[in-house]
Amino acid sequence: MRIPRALAAALAFFAFTSNNSAQSPGSWSPQQPDDRLKVDLLLLVAHPDDDVLAGPYLARAIGEEKRRVAVIFMTSGDSGGNQAGAERGTSLGMIRRTEGLRDLATLGITNVWYLGGHDTAGQDPQRSLANWDHGRALADAIRLVRITRPDVILTWLPMQVAGENHGDHQAAAIIANEAFDLAGDPSAFAEQIAAPTQTFEPLLEGLRPWQPKKIYFMSDAIDTAFMEGHGPSYSVRARSKVTGRPYWDTAYNQLRAHVTQYKPQLEQLAATNDAGREQMLTNAPPGDALIEPLRLIRGKSLVGGAPTDDVFEAVAAGGVAYTPPPGFRPATASGVTLSLGGPWSFYRRFWQAHGLEMLTSIDLHDVGPVSAGNEVHIPLLITNGTDAEQRVSVKATLPAGWKEKSRFFETVVVPAKSDAEFASILVPGTSASGGAVDVSYALDGTGLSATPLTVRVVVRPGGNPLPQ
Repeated sequence: MRIPRALAAALAFFAFTSNNSAQSPGSWSPQQPDDRLKVDLLLLVAHPDDDVLAGPYLARAIGEEKRRVAVIFMTSGDSGGNQAGAERGTSLGMIRRTEGLRDLATLGITNVWYLGGHDTAGQDPQRSLANWDHGRALADAIRLVRITRPDVILTWLPMQVAGENHGDHQAAAIIANEAFDLAGDPSAFAEQIAAPTQTFEPLLEGLRPWQPKKIYFMSDAIDTAFMEGHGPSYSVRARSKVTGRPYWDTAYNQLRAHVTQYKPQLEQLAATNDAGREQMLTNAPPGDALIEPLRLIRGKSLVGGAPTDDVFEAVAAGGVAYTPPPGFRPATASGVTLSLGGPWSFYRRFWQAHGLEMLTSIDLHDVGPVSAGNEVHIPLLITNGTDAEQRVSVKATLPAGWKEKSRFFETVVVPAKSDAEFASILVPGTSASGGAVDVSYALDGTGLSATPLTVRVVVRPGGNPLPQ
């Protein structure tokens, strides 16, 4: 409906005179941030439906603790499949946006943003960041942290795990950690902080710096036992004090919105009773499961407390001082070493730069799951800390029946004080059964005696592997 021009002019004049008459001559007061957008917890994830894993905790926080929650989706899920219709690509993304809104409406969450990234197949977060235009995505995330002013951020785990391990999930965690560390810095994306000095100023935004107090991680790993003791745990089978229903039922209600992704599963769930639904929801494949309990890792707390304390323990009203991250500090390499490359080498630097070095104590070096006859890529990094060029080869020790399909070369020439990265492409034997096997790599060269690198590959019998 269009407002008549005369009425619009009258309203504008009334607003102008009201704003000016409220202040005495010679005084002026800047407006405060919009409290309608202020939240206690901001969930930052990759795709519509990622929030379902956190659903049992969100329902507890909203229903029993009266916490205000907002959600950021980095993508619309536009390159996934569609089990509900023919729509794909951009059209599918539009449908999935609506599914995400319907899902969150079951929790009473109405402040929801999509940041326009594209769904990226694979398990490498660096590819996802490139596909999203990392700088733009980060600016948008920081903008929303400054608008919503959360005390706590909840996101995916920034780590390679054996499980769904979607690169977009990890990239969302990377963006969330960067936003946690930069939103309170007035020199970061300063154009968001700069206040406009005239009414029609479309570029400067007048936001305030905001430092969140805590950040927590959830994981889509096959087994989350490695998270035990690093953060709080919440039962998905416990019953809500508000509704009397188990918390897994909350996740089921959310999941019902996502017909494009789970139509056959939803039909099976609808056809059974509560006991059957509980069994199906808590024993689904990795990434689609609600593991009992829902475990979180506390990435960082600026207000103290123990890692296993409740998410909002020690969180008080009001802001806290900006705390800059420690930043990356290059180590002085010595000798010639072999380590995992790709996302693993990236994370070793990222954790240090953002004060998440506690994650190094639980770095799993897990890959997979992979099925028999399908390729798995192991990125390897050779670091030469010596003052001379080194000619190095790498020998692989594989499980029976496995083979190394390709490494592209026999010898690596690594310049002094430099490194070289390449991939070892493995194919499990056709008789490979479920479980986990160790693959070992060792350097071979004059005077080299580096400790072999062992990588644990999780094997899933039959079916298709998750994307590598």
